[in-house]
Amino acid sequence: MAKKRLVLVDGTALIYRAFFAIPSSFSTSDGTPTNASYGFALMFRKLLAGKTPDFGAVIFDAPGRTFRDDRFSEYKAQRPPMRGEMRVQIPWIHRIVEAHGYPLMSVPGYEADDVIGTLTKAGREAGHEVFIISGDKDFVQLIDDDVRMVDTVKDVTYDAELVRKKWGVTPARFTDYLALVGDTADNVPGIRGIGPKTAKKLLATYGDLEGVLAAADELKGKQRERLIEFADAGRLSKELVTIDCAVPLELGVDDLALEPAANAPIDALYRELEFYSLLSGDDAAAAADAREVHVVDIAGAANFVGAAAAPVAVLPIYDGAPIDGTLVGAALSGPDPSKVAYLPLSDSGARGWFLDWCESEAPKVGHDVRDLHCFVLREGRRLHGLVGDSRLASFLIDPTRDIPHRLDQLCRAWLHRTLPELKSLVGSGKKRRLLAELDSVDVAAHAGELVAALAECWPLIESALADEGQETNLQDVSLPMAEVLARMQLSGVIVDVHRLDSLAGEFEARKAEIEAEVAELAGRSFNLGSTKQLGQVLFDELGLPVIKRTKTGYSTAADVLERLANEHPIAQRVIDWRALAKLINTYTRVLREAAGEDGRVRCTFQQTAGASGRLITTNPDIQRTPIRTGDGKRIREAFLPREGWNMVSADWSQIELRILAHMTGDAALVEAYQRGDDIHRRTAAAIYSITEAEVTPAQRNVGKTINFATIYGQGATALGQSLGIPRAEAKATIERYFAAFSGVRRWLDDTVKRAYDDGFVETILGRRRYIPELQSNNFSDRGYGERIATNTPIQGSGADLCKLAMIRIDARLQSMEACMLLQIHDELVFETPPSETDALVSLVKHEMEHAYPLRVPLVVDVGVGASWSEAH
Repeated sequence: MAKKRLVLVDGTALIYRAFFAIPSSFSTSDGTPTNASYGFALMFRKLLAGKTPDFGAVIFDAPGRTFRDDRFSEYKAQRPPMRGEMRVQIPWIHRIVEAHGYPLMSVPGYEADDVIGTLTKAGREAGHEVFIISGDKDFVQLIDDDVRMVDTVKDVTYDAELVRKKWGVTPARFTDYLALVGDTADNVPGIRGIGPKTAKKLLATYGDLEGVLAAADELKGKQRERLIEFADAGRLSKELVTIDCAVPLELGVDDLALEPAANAPIDALYRELEFYSLLSGDDAAAAADAREVHVVDIAGAANFVGAAAAPVAVLPIYDGAPIDGTLVGAALSGPDPSKVAYLPLSDSGARGWFLDWCESEAPKVGHDVRDLHCFVLREGRRLHGLVGDSRLASFLIDPTRDIPHRLDQLCRAWLHRTLPELKSLVGSGKKRRLLAELDSVDVAAHAGELVAALAECWPLIESALADEGQETNLQDVSLPMAEVLARMQLSGVIVDVHRLDSLAGEFEARKAEIEAEVAELAGRSFNLGSTKQLGQVLFDELGLPVIKRTKTGYSTAADVLERLANEHPIAQRVIDWRALAKLINTYTRVLREAAGEDGRVRCTFQQTAGASGRLITTNPDIQRTPIRTGDGKRIREAFLPREGWNMVSADWSQIELRILAHMTGDAALVEAYQRGDDIHRRTAAAIYSITEAEVTPAQRNVGKTINFATIYGQGATALGQSLGIPRAEAKATIERYFAAFSGVRRWLDDTVKRAYDDGFVETILGRRRYIPELQSNNFSDRGYGERIATNTPIQGSGADLCKLAMIRIDARLQSMEACMLLQIHDELVFETPPSETDALVSLVKHEMEHAYPLRVPLVVDVGVGASWSEAH
């Protein structure tokens, strides 16, 4: 019979973790701070994961002194008092716990640790398995075959074996370990001069603390002296770190029995706290019951849209993807979202009327209208009358708040309710049905909820868009761009599947060769794809230096392997193996499977997935196709134009550095670009105090590295790793760079300051990105926020210029056969008949180089060839 489960949550630890994990800017509309409450709710939700244990409780520290304070006045004395903005959230957190049906416990005179220890002992004696939810290492001493400690933040579950690997001792000896080394977090002194390695050796030899102290005379030198001099401190330390498992409790384990919590009280509390993203979804069915949904014919649809005094909200309902799926129906909503219409589109007459309406100038608002453009363009028509798009507008209001800005996310954020999930209608897995197979009344009820949410959201979003000053960006850039992207999605790009198959076979063979080489270097075979096995080989067996650790062990990330490449040849071979595996799994195989019957790959272009505003491709992600490597070039050879046509590639030269020159106005940088200088050579000359003629290729590469490091906010440590030089030398290099380009330094500082003052930064077109990380209590988060603040105006402006150019090029292509196929980083790719090649090259170069007036010229390199590789 399976054991029952007792879950004990260290509530105090979770509060502190939540408070410092969530930016302090989190608050309700009336200013009540909620960062700790929200973080706690998220962690509690992750802990539950939809399951209710048999028994459970959340334990908090009681206010006032404990027996440890009486025993040692310096215990935890270094800790600052709880911040006021954290303290005011504790009652809310207690309510969150109560709403989930968990008992709250605290005992005056004892820490939460002691209450948890007592309950753990009782639970174990009752035959239950116990899970302690905390990241506090003090609980390690309680771990045994039936007790685990779960760190939900690091997503690590500690058992006896993991404890032994991490600290080198068993859980039973952990208090002896802490007694020797001390614990700075709690101001536990330990025995001065005894570190972790020494403590592990002493305990392995002499058993426990008393055994170590008794053997002091057998030891030599400082170690003997310290063990004798600080013996009492060690004994006191053990007393302080030992959890009291005999706390008098009013509740026993049987009193902690749990039942699944009802969603209604939790939802009510989350609405009160304005945690709309955490709502359960029970409200969706209730809202649907109150909705008046009409399944209409052509006449009914015409009457419905004709009676609307405001823009009509429209949502196409698909089986499959908009690029090649079937349009099942269209949901429509006017100014009264309690009344919606659903027009089935199974017959040609209804489809014809709907297409006519789409082409009309009747005002319309949609959600992700690129999909509607796809359908209309597939039918040889064009969508007109579009005045808004809730997804694109939400992104412009705050790109990071509801990424990727799905309708269900916007419904939670703006309407404070949830939407029914599609799987509740069509099922999932093998039982999933097509919408076309269902009764139109059922489809209409589901679609009606979606379009009503759109209709209700839009006025709120439109108002906020105006408040943010983003109407022009929506009308002049984002909405026109949706049609451009729809056209590109429908065009797709031809891939030579036979060439991809050939490359995949070659890459697999090379992979196998590397696997054999690595096995020889390691002295045994192992799975290179397993980071755990790789870590064991590199660090445990080969003894290579440990660069970084992860939650579960050694880091074998790319930057770690690059640093280890100088230590042992195995590291470089693993890097090579990973590169080939990525080419196979991400490109050759995926592209092969994505090709349609006509040989074309049709990806989806996303406007609202990248916070900087850059376009993102999915299904498949063509934008990550490698550009600069030899193997990447060979993959690009498989991208072809239609037979007899040419491929054209147009690539901006150093667009982000040119935008940097424009935005900073740095005299030296602007002058260099206006004169057409080699900017990397110019930078290297400034750094090394030599003439540009004296700059070597290696020095120019350093100049190039630091130029781009400026954009991405790299510090001395990261730059040093990139260049393979000491941190001090990298720091000096950065200082010389800013001495030569002082305007850049001034702009970076001013930008960061404004970001702290305003809470956001702007691109060249005034598109905003809010940076909540700058309000974080965590130093690392604020540093990340500062890098975002300096990078976004550059990278985001590059995205702006690219969209402007694409919109203008697309408009001019409407009178030509040539097609725009791809947007990759700073590159646009086209296919064109030979008769239009020269004209296409000319117009593309002109529009890209004149996308926006900068202080410095934009330069575009254009290539023509029989494949993407030849044109690039």
